[in-house]
Amino acid sequence: MFQSPLIVAAIYALIDLGANARGVCLDVRESQPLTFKGSLSRPVFPGPPNYEDVKKGDKPERAYIIKLDGPICATGNEFLDSSQTFDTVQLLVDDSAKDSRALNASLTQLIGKRVEVTGKSGFGAQTGHHHAPLLVTVVKIAADGTGR
Repeated sequence: MFQSPLIVAAIYALIDLGANARGVCLDVRESQPLTFKGSLSRPVFPGPPNYEDVKKGDKPERAYIIKLDGPICATGNEFLDSSQTFDTVQLLVDDSAKDSRALNASLTQLIGKRVEVTGKSGFGAQTGHHHAPLLVTVVKIAADGTGR
């Protein structure tokens, strides 16, 4: 079957446009801080032994989760698949950091609010204790003043 080079080029352009519609994937290997905006929550997830249901005896695990304004993709770690999009990020606090108490206090105060988070050391979920596709260590968090 004969295909016009113009039609083939148009099809490839549309495919490329669709791939770029979601933007460039976040690369967690970058040294630049990672910034996210969205709504902060702290839901309870089932932990050990079965990671299925707290009501059936699994230990409750609370995690700080930011629900992003829109889906993103990420790369730069063997547990991240750039072809998959997601809209939640689990936030971690480095308890050995000098400002960990202040960060924990800020996180607690901002639950249920729109926030802007700056983080570092992102990596893909790999265990039952990871409750979002991407986990990031919080460097700074503040209420998002965009009014959105």
